[in-house]
Amino acid sequence: MSIVIPTHNRRERLRRTLDALATVTRPPGGLEVVVVMDRCTDGTDAMLQRLHPPFPLRALALAGQGGPAAARNAGAAAAQGSLLLFMDDDVEPSPGFVAAHVAAHAAPDAVVIGALSPALDGQAGFFRIALRRWWEDMFDRMRRPGHRFCAFDLLSGNVSLPAALFHRAGGFDPTFTCHEDYELGVRLMRLGARFTFAEAAVARHHEATDLRGALQRKFEEGRADVALGHKHPEIIPELPLHRLWELRSRRARAVRRLAFLAPAATGVTTRAGLVALWVLERVRARRLWRRVLNDLLTYWYWRGAAGALGSPAALARFATARSGDASGAEEVLIDLRDGVATAEASLDRLRPAAARLVYGPHPVGRLPARPGAEALAGRHLRPLLEGALAAPLLDAMARAGAVPADLDATRLRALCRAVPARPTSDAEPATRS
Repeated sequence: MSIVIPTHNRRERLRRTLDALATVTRPPGGLEVVVVMDRCTDGTDAMLQRLHPPFPLRALALAGQGGPAAARNAGAAAAQGSLLLFMDDDVEPSPGFVAAHVAAHAAPDAVVIGALSPALDGQAGFFRIALRRWWEDMFDRMRRPGHRFCAFDLLSGNVSLPAALFHRAGGFDPTFTCHEDYELGVRLMRLGARFTFAEAAVARHHEATDLRGALQRKFEEGRADVALGHKHPEIIPELPLHRLWELRSRRARAVRRLAFLAPAATGVTTRAGLVALWVLERVRARRLWRRVLNDLLTYWYWRGAAGALGSPAALARFATARSGDASGAEEVLIDLRDGVATAEASLDRLRPAAARLVYGPHPVGRLPARPGAEALAGRHLRPLLEGALAAPLLDAMARAGAVPADLDATRLRALCRAVPARPTSDAEPATRS
């Protein structure tokens, strides 16, 4: 196992990470750490020279064009391990961190995503709550049974994969300074890599982002998502940009128009938003505070996209661009009348991009193709039948006469529809006239 850590002028955070790595359980095949210094001027090099950790430690100074993608590529090129583990310099691993990553590589071409527990250094108030919720929601999705992994699940702060797979994919694209992990995730999915979540590969992430830093990050994400769409047009429908563009509320359109048509108002808009957030927190208006924060983050996301696209017309062309990869994906027909276990086995055997579910002659729903997502498997089916497709399935069974005569099917259908399904874009209930 080779651990690659890029760093830029965060000497003390890096030192904490390396001290924690000294306490981890090392794998039988050995462990090395490669630190890539990206134009560091804070004494990081001297600090590393003074360290004597219980593992081989190499420090590389990145020359030429910097950035996290270039730094990780340089570390991967110098690494000697057959497995690569990428970590951020503000991640403090648990003792079983490395062992959990190694254990998850029993299957070939695995991409193992570890958990990050937020340690919100210096944060307080409503923003701390929002930041913690964002991190927890991200990993809760991956913990959910039947989660369908996609390229956007790849997080370069805590991820491992075979070195051969990394190099076969072409490494990180150094032209991306944000969402370079998502972009690599798209290429890994095309290669058939198997994404998996390792709960035990947990580390504390010392998150120091403040509100202004979050706004700058959103700006960079908007610009990066445009670059992602240009490089991989088939994933445009999966981008946050596309979902935001589809919002037709007056409020959403106003935020978008302001970002694209009045860039000179950025300073005034931001100051007004920050003042509003301060006031709303003082009066404990948490729900309204969240709405204003969401509008401000969305505005800065659109500012980044506007800088990359230039005009609302260019945005419309970009957002409506379509690749035939998803729309032309062949659907397999899965008949649930043969039993859920049989349907799961069929999905595991066929691994289709999309599926149409029926119960005999009656439609139940579709599992649509998702660009940048893994192929369908049996494990994806049952959670959907228990959630979003529960009512359509019961309805189809009732029309097929599969419901016992003494069962009140109408009542059961009403109960199914009354239970909120877990949010998912992986299933579309069938519609019928």
